[in-house]
Amino acid sequence: MSNSITQSRSLFEQLYTHAPIGIAVASHVNGLWVQLNPAFCEMLGSTEEELLHTSVVHMIYEEDLRYEEFRKNFWEMTNGEQPMYETEVRLKRKDGTLLWATIRACIVRDEETEESLYLLVQAADITNQKEAEERLLEQRKQLEESSRISRILAESSLDLIAIHEADAERTFKYVSDASRSMLGYEPEEMIGRSGMFCIHPDDIPGVQAYIRGQMNGLAPERISYRLQHKDGSIIWADTLTHYVCDESGKLQEMVAVTRDITESKQQQLNLQEYTSLFDCNPLGVASLDLDGNLLKANAGQEQLTGHTREELLSRPFDHLIDPVDLDKTRYHFEESVKGIAQSYEIGLIHKNGQRIETSVINVPILLEDKVVGVYGITSDVTSAKRYVEEIENLSYERALILNGMSEGVIGLDLDGNVNFANPAAAEMMSICPNEMNGKPLEKMMIQMQSEGIPYPAKGTPILQAVREGRALPRTESVFWRQDGSSFLAEFQLKPIMDQGKTRGAVLVFRDMTSVKEIIRAKEAAEHADRAKSEFLAIMSHELRTPLNGIMGMAHLLMETELDEEQRGFAEIMIDSGKSLLYILNEILDFSKIEAGKMDLEQGPVDIRDMLNSVMELFSIKAAEKKIELYSEISSQIPERVRGDETRIRQILINLVGNAVKFTEKGSVTVIAEMDHSPEYGPHHLLLSFKIKDTGIGIALDKQHQLFQSFSQLDPAINRKFGGTGLGLAISKKLVELMGGAIGVQSEIGQGAEFQFTIVLEKWREEIVYVEDHLAARLELPDRNSLASGIRILIAEDQAVNSHLLEEMLRKFGGVCDVVGNGAQAVDLLAKTQYDLIFMDIQMPVMDGIEATCEIRKTHPGIPVIAAITAFAGERDREACLQCGMQDFISKPFHSAEIIRVLNTWVPYIHSQKVN
Repeated sequence: MSNSITQSRSLFEQLYTHAPIGIAVASHVNGLWVQLNPAFCEMLGSTEEELLHTSVVHMIYEEDLRYEEFRKNFWEMTNGEQPMYETEVRLKRKDGTLLWATIRACIVRDEETEESLYLLVQAADITNQKEAEERLLEQRKQLEESSRISRILAESSLDLIAIHEADAERTFKYVSDASRSMLGYEPEEMIGRSGMFCIHPDDIPGVQAYIRGQMNGLAPERISYRLQHKDGSIIWADTLTHYVCDESGKLQEMVAVTRDITESKQQQLNLQEYTSLFDCNPLGVASLDLDGNLLKANAGQEQLTGHTREELLSRPFDHLIDPVDLDKTRYHFEESVKGIAQSYEIGLIHKNGQRIETSVINVPILLEDKVVGVYGITSDVTSAKRYVEEIENLSYERALILNGMSEGVIGLDLDGNVNFANPAAAEMMSICPNEMNGKPLEKMMIQMQSEGIPYPAKGTPILQAVREGRALPRTESVFWRQDGSSFLAEFQLKPIMDQGKTRGAVLVFRDMTSVKEIIRAKEAAEHADRAKSEFLAIMSHELRTPLNGIMGMAHLLMETELDEEQRGFAEIMIDSGKSLLYILNEILDFSKIEAGKMDLEQGPVDIRDMLNSVMELFSIKAAEKKIELYSEISSQIPERVRGDETRIRQILINLVGNAVKFTEKGSVTVIAEMDHSPEYGPHHLLLSFKIKDTGIGIALDKQHQLFQSFSQLDPAINRKFGGTGLGLAISKKLVELMGGAIGVQSEIGQGAEFQFTIVLEKWREEIVYVEDHLAARLELPDRNSLASGIRILIAEDQAVNSHLLEEMLRKFGGVCDVVGNGAQAVDLLAKTQYDLIFMDIQMPVMDGIEATCEIRKTHPGIPVIAAITAFAGERDREACLQCGMQDFISKPFHSAEIIRVLNTWVPYIHSQKVN
């Protein structure tokens, strides 16, 4: 046992003596050194004797002394709360230098009693380590500072700094904040994307070739190319690229610095444009200083004056100017020096002594709002002036020739405006020659197509040929004048050429109206009339069919129990339908008048009673607008005259209605008078009517449009007041049919006065008028049983109309079957006996006319067939009756029409059944 202890002690002593770290023993009571090994003494630069009995804390550098921490840890070690205490402090050497050391301390205890014996301290020199750490820390601080400065420079730089990966796409690895202002992208939007994504597609191949060439040392340091901004705009850029490679020369990354050179590029382009404008301009262009000396001159200036550039420069312009124009030139140059651009004509003297007529423009050269020079732009106008003089010399002779021609001659510019017109042209067009100059041709003369339809504005063959510089051979066409009359003309068009350029055209025409042309125009008009009649028939059907459903259902609705609000709604539907029907009838009336198929009735007319009823018709509307309505009837007008009361009323309603419509305050007055002039014979008289209002008035230059069909004077007025534009046109035609005339007098804001006259026959008591129909009084059955016992078939392709008719007949006791076309009606009649058929005219598969013809082949008398049609013309009625139909009702139909048909034909049907 003692031998083992001896060996252990010997081993400890060897470790203690030869250990590379400092080992020492201190009193745990007072902290004084008791024993120190050589390594510890060497570390502190003192002998053991010098250190013994000194305090442990005396070797610690004052700034590293932490008494409270030391006491706390010593106390915890003494009480066994922690086995060891470790810290890093600086120690003081004997020579005053410091060294960094790691200190480990622990309490050594008696193995048996656990009593504290002494404090064991180990110390290791870590000065080199600490210095290395400090160097590393300093380097890190320098690196961070460098990074911070680089970041500040990158973020504040207007240039775009980017780091690209070495991959094929040159992917963005870092992008500075300048990407926002330069390209509109946030840096985060660009990082990770291909370095080519924002380069203009046309420039990508060039940029890629540049990168390859530069890596091989074959390309310049910089490249200019285009970038695309996020908003799509183009940015010119200049880029300097640095390539980072590893030790083996392999590319690691690319650092690119890009500058926006858009502004300088634009300045470069502007400079190129200016240089091109100056050097390549065929006109003479020169820049002069404020004293009039020529500083620069282009080739055009040399050619114009005959002087070389050396002869022109650094000399005043005086020697170039014709002496008679020198003062004028100096005046305009001085005005240019004041900053006012000048344009004038002068004579230059060519080097050969010849005078050249020129047009000169002087433009001040401004730098920072200060005139520093003058540009002179000079063009040779000698030929143009001579041409004008020649034209002026010829103008008198031309006027004599043109005035003596029987053909109309009109000169047109390239826009189709009239330059000149001879008296024959003005006479044929019924216009004063002075009123034609400068006005578009289509405003004075409208060219018609062969179908009788006007060509669209700016689209006539004449105007198209003028614009294209083409000639038109001699041909014929119908022209319409401003007053609505027309004539057949033979015309030809020749372009006006001047030095190889088209300046306009000359239109030569003559009136070719003759029997042959009249017949041809008549045939064309008849063809157009047939086409128009077919169109109106189709339009009538397409409008009346849905209108029939609306008004019929509204009438049925009125016969049901309705409250006051519902009845008001139904009445609005009926009134609206009547308004639409009125417009439709206006169009059909106008068509009849134009075709010459309007026949006037001749019956008794009470002018007073009729005028009073018209005034009463508009009294409510006038009261709503707070305007007065007056009528004055001459006492000389007889109590009764003979004429067409319906058409006279229609004229008055149109004119009085317009007067009320366009008058916001004031009054509307109607005056009726009679003329006893003997020129109308003993059996006729002339009535005149005047309708005066205090409304908005009509401009004088618009009044000729009033009586044209579909004419609206102003779109704004049309939007406010509405209307078809046919009312006055129809009124004019009706007045003319009655042997009279219509006109207007008006000024803007002064109201209007319309006047019309009509020739009527005097009433003679001995004339007895017999009605065309029998006024027999029949004892009619109750309406609810009108159709009882009658088998009825409805042939109608419109579901609304068939349902409406079925509902009306059901109320009259009828039982109905419904089919959708004529073929179905024929097939069903072969299987079932019907007494009455309501047959629509326009149906798919087989129409009503064809179906009736088929039915009459096997059923000549019964069933009775009543046509249902939207074709409201007399010809349509005749066509229905000729094919075997016995009656005719037009859309929109009412229950009164159905009752009439039933009252007319039910007795006949019953009589045929008895027989």
